[in-house]
Amino acid sequence: MNPGLIVVAVTILLCSCRHGGSPAAVTDGGTACSARRFLLEEKQGYARLAIRDPWQNSRGTELIWYLVDHDRVIPEGIAEEQVIRVPVKRMICMSTTHLAMLRALDATDVLVGISGPGLVYDSLILDAVHRGKIADIGYEGNLNSELIVTLRPDLLMAYGVAAPSAGNTGRLSAMGVKVLYNADYLEEHPLARYEWIRLFGLLTDREAMADSLYREVSAAYMELSGNVSKLIKERPDVLLGAPWEDVWYVSPSNSYIGQLIEDAGGHYIFSDLSEAHSVPFSVEAVFERATEADIWINPGTAESLADIGAADHRMMRLPVYDRGGVWNNRNRMTGKGGNDYWESAVVRPDLLLRDMVSIIHPELLPDHRQYYFMRLK
Repeated sequence: MNPGLIVVAVTILLCSCRHGGSPAAVTDGGTACSARRFLLEEKQGYARLAIRDPWQNSRGTELIWYLVDHDRVIPEGIAEEQVIRVPVKRMICMSTTHLAMLRALDATDVLVGISGPGLVYDSLILDAVHRGKIADIGYEGNLNSELIVTLRPDLLMAYGVAAPSAGNTGRLSAMGVKVLYNADYLEEHPLARYEWIRLFGLLTDREAMADSLYREVSAAYMELSGNVSKLIKERPDVLLGAPWEDVWYVSPSNSYIGQLIEDAGGHYIFSDLSEAHSVPFSVEAVFERATEADIWINPGTAESLADIGAADHRMMRLPVYDRGGVWNNRNRMTGKGGNDYWESAVVRPDLLLRDMVSIIHPELLPDHRQYYFMRLK
């Protein structure tokens, strides 16, 4: 995940779950949420892809693409500029979540460029960068446009923080580079986020594999979530995040992480907050509720309790700090800052949920070893 997306993760709401046009997984535990930011429609000889509201404050925006096999004629009435020839042979990806999707499908061989290898966790991809097989194309705001054009990508997979017209990716489109905006990070449920693997499956001729993976992982997620709801007798109070420059950006309850807490049997202390974006609070206002927290999750970049105290001494007064009930998503890190939580967790929401259940209700999974999280000491 690159720096822009990290900021997004802190400041944007990942909203509540609504059904979109993609099929939802159904298990005995209930119906999983389907992605609402993209819609795939199979047509005669091609697929129509609609990317919906692909960046923040883009309500009503819909970007249309047509996925057409290399050996087929472009259907009448469809402009070549809207066509992505599949399977894609050369791809550039700007988010680590995109890399995780390709890795899950064993399709990283299509990668010719990525954004910020220093933030990548996957050793296979890092090795390819080291050997010169994959180029570093820079970040949004400082993209190496000449390099990107030289790489001759069939597709550049971007993420949208704002409308692209003023950004470098918008200029790349004008230069003939096909830029597809991936809105997985804006999805409102862990399984909806993961369902974007279906798009990667179509792009890489691994559609059956993608569908199989999605069914398997979503079934495991829904089964665990259903069992938790049946077994728990109480819901511990959960605090999220940490202040940034004396402002605490609070994720509403109808958020991606809020859904995880709910499914893991927790009670989010801002469960009454439902908004379209994260909401800035003063530290004092959060403290009023945080004193009741039993568990504190994802306090910024801290890797120890001392790190939290050094960043803001007021945090040391929280009872949850004294009890040591603080967990952060930094259990799998590279020396340069690559964090697997921002990478493979998108394709393993079932494992992410197991981690969360183990934190909130350790009695339910006594033998589980944390994968993404570490308890701060």
